[in-house]
Amino acid sequence: MQLFAGSPNAVALRDLEGRVVACNAAFERMFGPLGSRGAGSEKRWLRDLLRPCPGFEEQAERVWSGDAAFQGVEVCWRAVNGRTVETCASQFSIAMVDGRRFSWCIFVDISDRKQAERMLQDAETKYRSIFVNAVEGIFQTTPDGRYLDVNPSLARIYGFASPQEMIRAFRDIKTQLYVDPLRRDEFVRIMDQDHEVWDFVSEIYKKDGTRIWISENARAVYDDRGNIAYFEGTVVDITRRKLAEEALETQRELFTQLFANSPQAIVLTDMDRNVINANQAFEQLFGFRAEDIRGFSIRGFIVPEELMADTETFRAAVVSGNSMQAETHRRHKDGRLIPVSMIGFPLMVRGAIQGVVFIYQDISERKAFEEQITHQAFHDGLTGLPNRSLFAERLARAVERGKRRTDYHYAVIMVDLDKFKTVNDTLGHQAGDDLLIEVGRRLSGCVRSMDTVARLGGDEFALILEELASEDEALTIVRRIEETLHQPLVLPAGEVRPEASIGVVMHSGEYAQAEDILRDADIAMYRAKELRCGNMLFDRSMRLELQESMNLESELRLAVEKGGLNVHYQPIVRVDGGGLEGFEALVRWNHPSMGQVPPSRFIPLAEETGLILPLGRFVIQEACRQLASWRDELPGGAELSMSVNVSCLQFLRDNIVEYVAGVLRDLDLNPEVLKLEITESVLMHDPAHTARELQRLKDLGVRIAIDDFGTGYSSLSYLQQLPIDHLKIDRSFISGTEQAEGNLHIVNSIISLARALGISVVAEGVEREEQLTSLRDLRCDNAQGFMFSRPLDAEGAAEYILRCSGRTGK
Repeated sequence: MQLFAGSPNAVALRDLEGRVVACNAAFERMFGPLGSRGAGSEKRWLRDLLRPCPGFEEQAERVWSGDAAFQGVEVCWRAVNGRTVETCASQFSIAMVDGRRFSWCIFVDISDRKQAERMLQDAETKYRSIFVNAVEGIFQTTPDGRYLDVNPSLARIYGFASPQEMIRAFRDIKTQLYVDPLRRDEFVRIMDQDHEVWDFVSEIYKKDGTRIWISENARAVYDDRGNIAYFEGTVVDITRRKLAEEALETQRELFTQLFANSPQAIVLTDMDRNVINANQAFEQLFGFRAEDIRGFSIRGFIVPEELMADTETFRAAVVSGNSMQAETHRRHKDGRLIPVSMIGFPLMVRGAIQGVVFIYQDISERKAFEEQITHQAFHDGLTGLPNRSLFAERLARAVERGKRRTDYHYAVIMVDLDKFKTVNDTLGHQAGDDLLIEVGRRLSGCVRSMDTVARLGGDEFALILEELASEDEALTIVRRIEETLHQPLVLPAGEVRPEASIGVVMHSGEYAQAEDILRDADIAMYRAKELRCGNMLFDRSMRLELQESMNLESELRLAVEKGGLNVHYQPIVRVDGGGLEGFEALVRWNHPSMGQVPPSRFIPLAEETGLILPLGRFVIQEACRQLASWRDELPGGAELSMSVNVSCLQFLRDNIVEYVAGVLRDLDLNPEVLKLEITESVLMHDPAHTARELQRLKDLGVRIAIDDFGTGYSSLSYLQQLPIDHLKIDRSFISGTEQAEGNLHIVNSIISLARALGISVVAEGVEREEQLTSLRDLRCDNAQGFMFSRPLDAEGAAEYILRCSGRTGK
């Protein structure tokens, strides 16, 4: 009974019907006082005393039945105070007492054990969850290189579908896993020495043979005898990190090489302007060693004092986050200034500006080249003088200065060499170049240092004389220029005596633009050239005349295009008998406002502007058309001829033979009735070409006359070689009153010459009877002049033809 009463386990004695006969104190401590169950002592049934927790009803039924022995039945009961008690119940029978049979029912409290088991199970569950679900790979390996266990992450990292597949696949980690098998040996060596490894980085093979980088952390686990049982640890795929590190290392190496080997000077400075580092190119460019300036402000070494403010402005822009570029100068160690191109940008470290990077490039050669290009752009390559662009710029400044200062006077001089083309053509272009160089030198020697001498192009020079005291001072310089230029120049090709035409314009308030004063200087120069007077001071009348000439040119062009010209006809008569030989066609211009414009005014203008070509075609066409009409319609018209003047330009540029042939063909006109009159000057321009064209006209049947004969430079050889049919004696030998006797001898000589060559003669300008008598005595063939008739319009000429034939037009 002492054992029953003192047992630490709950013990109940019950009969075969399940009534509790007795229970010990431990029973009541475990399940609560029996009296609290609400049943009388005579009816204390075990089923009423012990109530199972949900889920343990089946186990409780075995305990309640009490009719058989059992052992180790685990049941969780609800105690009286509401707490749960986990027990391990056992029952066995005892001997009969008074014919009754009893059983001991023993309950061992296993609550603490079960709680420990549950905690262990929870820990195991958590461990397995971590093991299975960990992002890192987890492994256990034997020291000889086999996997004991791996988690799914490690299998996935190594390219396997499951941990089991991976464990089966590896027989020797050293040779199968590591790209470099010696890494496994190093792993084991560290384990033996330190019992753990940290961030053990290796390159390994995945299942498919690709390579990745891993980092391992592991420790050695020992058995009871102190031997290593296995290794356990984690694996992280660091391929991306490794590639990033390699890329970063590559960038670092590239930057290091770029910094060290860059041909551009580079210096790194901190936020206090102190030098962090400088490369070799910096040392070579500025002469300072990096080790000598490291830690010191860069300004004190290479920035000139006068550029300190600009440098600070530049740096302030950079440290505010901007990249900047500029061209400036920096000082070498020896004190000289070097032109450099400078780039500055922020030195960023972890997203924050920690300093400034300066890059310098020596641009000395480029600057020298730019200066050379600039000089070439504004200076003449032959003479070295300022060219037109620079001259225009300086003249513009002079004009502006004249507007601001009433005491400022200047002059512009235009110089054009005379007969420069002749020097080129006769002595060669090198002689021409030598002449231009010498003229530039002489002009420069005639002026002061403040003045400008420029070559505008070709043989044209221009000067600006500044700060003049008077007009006389400018004219004195002009005379000096004339005298200097006229001095002979001995060239390798021969001696040349330069001559020039000079135009001078004095500053006046009317000039607002440089172009205006340069234009007027040009006008004055051309007037000097026309008048062969050396130099000419510009006045406004010259510009007005030029303007009138330009207006006249425009109106003449319009008259040619719109049919504003007409043709008059002056009769040519036979000296012997007075019969009508034909007419000379003379173009006339009846201006709408100016009336009849003299041919002496508009014909030279037409030749100068090229309008003589369409004008000449018009006269040929109209004269031939009119002649064809007279020959068909008027009595006496069938024997008439028509003389038409042809200019030099028509012979050289207008395909005159083809044009004349076309006109004659279209009008069905006999070529022999057309006489083309050329002046002696035509023979002087490209004689070979002129001879060919004259012969082609002759072959066509057209007759050729030399107009104004005796006033030009023709030689007898021309008359012998060219197909000439007629000579027209200039009117100055016929109508001139001075030296009349001498003129008569000249006329006689011309007629005799013509007779000897088989050429007929026409005398122009016959105005009086005695002149006609003299021509008749000299046996001149034909004559024309006011004595017979002034030039007539087409209608008047028709009347004249009718009168000569003995009829009138009425």
